[in-house]
Amino acid sequence: MVTSEELDMTFQKVGNDFGIQTKAEFAAYHELKVRWMRTYQWAEFTVSDYLKEAPLNVVEGIARTIFNRIKGKECEYPEVVSDWLTSEEFTMKMQPSYIKRDRRIGSEEGQYKDIQESLARLKDMKLIPEDLGHMRFFWSAGTSDDKSAWSSMLMKVVTINKALDLEDVPDEVLDYVIFNQIVYVNSDFNMTQIDRKDEVARVVRNYPGFDAINEWLEDHRFSL
Repeated sequence: MVTSEELDMTFQKVGNDFGIQTKAEFAAYHELKVRWMRTYQWAEFTVSDYLKEAPLNVVEGIARTIFNRIKGKECEYPEVVSDWLTSEEFTMKMQPSYIKRDRRIGSEEGQYKDIQESLARLKDMKLIPEDLGHMRFFWSAGTSDDKSAWSSMLMKVVTINKALDLEDVPDEVLDYVIFNQIVYVNSDFNMTQIDRKDEVARVVRNYPGFDAINEWLEDHRFSL
């Protein structure tokens, strides 16, 4: 486990390489993220406590990537970081805390719709793998005005808008919404946001009844 002292020392070490003095501390963020405030030669970081379980070389890799970006250099996370963040170990350790912290997450059971039945239909159509690993699916705690669903790629959690848990929502619409999120979660972590969006759009475009389903979502003012 990475201690607060080790976190601070690691960021100081990397910061020195960039000519920036630093201070870093852990924070109990819902998402895995790093925030910082910077003046000319000083930067203060608050780092998600999910990284307490990371090897020190992963923390250093994240710090080095952030400092490069602060300096205006576009770069990807090193392989050691990508491998750890997308590992089964990471998901198993962090997912329970993520679910507990996300106040948007409600029940796994719907009142009118069954997520597991949707997954079974998608598997019957050979659109998703039989084994989804540690991926978890929930209804939202409340309804959202626009988003049909949202998900965390790293935590492998999909949350579906409770507004879709109604008898008059077509099954194929719910199935498509879930399919869209699974494609997103299973996409390449190292893609840029733009490339990932394009890749997900390319895959889901082949979904049976794609045009009619999207028309239904648009008519009911849901976005993906």
